[in-house]
Amino acid sequence: MLYVDKTSDTPLYEQIYASLIREILSGSLSAGERLPATRKLAEELSVGRNTVDKAYQQLTAEGYVQPRAGSGFLVNEIPQGIPLELSKGKGHSIPLPSPLPDQLAPAHYDFAYGSMDNSVFPYNAWRKSMNNALTAMELADHLAYPCRQGEPALRLEICRYLQRNRGVSCDPSQVIIACGQQHAMEIIANLFDRPGKSFAMEEPGYDGIRAVFINHSYQIYPVPVEKDGISLDALRDLKTSLLYVTPSHQFPTGAVLPIAKRRLLLQWAEERDTYLIEDDYDSELRYYTNPIPAMQSLDPHGRTIYTGTFSKSLAPSMRLSYIVFPLPLLNRYFQYYQRYNAQVPPLHQLALADFMEAGNYERHINRLRTIYRKKQTALLTAMNQVFGNRIAVSGEGAGIHLLLDVKSPLSQDELIERAEKAGIRFYTTKVLYMEPSNCPHSQLLLGLPTVPDTAFLEIMLTLRQVWEME
Repeated sequence: MLYVDKTSDTPLYEQIYASLIREILSGSLSAGERLPATRKLAEELSVGRNTVDKAYQQLTAEGYVQPRAGSGFLVNEIPQGIPLELSKGKGHSIPLPSPLPDQLAPAHYDFAYGSMDNSVFPYNAWRKSMNNALTAMELADHLAYPCRQGEPALRLEICRYLQRNRGVSCDPSQVIIACGQQHAMEIIANLFDRPGKSFAMEEPGYDGIRAVFINHSYQIYPVPVEKDGISLDALRDLKTSLLYVTPSHQFPTGAVLPIAKRRLLLQWAEERDTYLIEDDYDSELRYYTNPIPAMQSLDPHGRTIYTGTFSKSLAPSMRLSYIVFPLPLLNRYFQYYQRYNAQVPPLHQLALADFMEAGNYERHINRLRTIYRKKQTALLTAMNQVFGNRIAVSGEGAGIHLLLDVKSPLSQDELIERAEKAGIRFYTTKVLYMEPSNCPHSQLLLGLPTVPDTAFLEIMLTLRQVWEME
């Protein structure tokens, strides 16, 4: 039976959401069963209908229920200890990375993924935290080498933040501070460096991560991505040391791995003695539902290596990321890295710890959500006004990028070239595929932050002309 405590500090919709999850996982609400109508439940609990609807939308986003026209919200099948029968995948021989391209001249409008709008950086609050960090260093008895894992104050604040906002279970001893996400992957790659080592990852997926494991001579296995995240069928009998996934916002498709698939994936990892690398690179930036809880929060066996970064929320140039190792891997880490010093300057670590402790980081995230939600809405409105259904969009509602499928006879290269001549820069997605021929014909990756929303309509009108889609 559902009830809410109106004297509690927990928002009412979160109480409803949590109660329904307990009902679903306990079997009180079985697969296919319909949730109470929002109006009826609102009346029973004496809450607003919007409160119930918000709880239902969060359950939908996480895959617990699905909306069905004319039937309301139906409970999905959630596996409870179901074994998987998996068949063997095939490895691929990987060519060496290509040389870096020449530096491109600036474009009038650059849809680069990963770049950030300088105007949204919280300079005043960050400057105060930097001064506080300098003062703390000045008052110290001596200047020493940094703590090998990272500054204790920062590791503590990261743990507190992750427990509050991502449901991650950890303590500071499990947290390692790294100099960006690729450095984090270097650390992980070194820990699993042994004969026959292999690494599987989503296809398409971030080529910067793939490059790290290629350079460490891992056998790479690409695993296809479906509309709801990584394909479990493609994992049948695959034996690999590591599997890299972005379950809360798949890069680049934006797919969310639902609760049922998360449970099956965790079970698969336990049965195959595989560690999952969960890259939670921009999970805070969801615009219409709460952030999806981390997969690590569902893991009872300690098979998930959780990683995060401040590149998408603060600045990519800051080079600050972190790893949360499961307890069984900590001894392996300490044995390998016992004589390594932290690669991130203590000043930056202490400043970030101060910034987080003061509540400025979470205030900044809330501000980013508002700014990027408005920017994404403006872009999608302009795109729909000019192109209608001739451009299909993936990944809306979250993050700082979109994946476009342009319904045009022009190839991806031709679309990019024509836009470039008009001063509008797009980027190829071929590098996100191990086999570039698997890349869709007219797919484009579009980063949001640095292009002003006032320019979106003008840009779309120009693209319609140069792409000959009048």
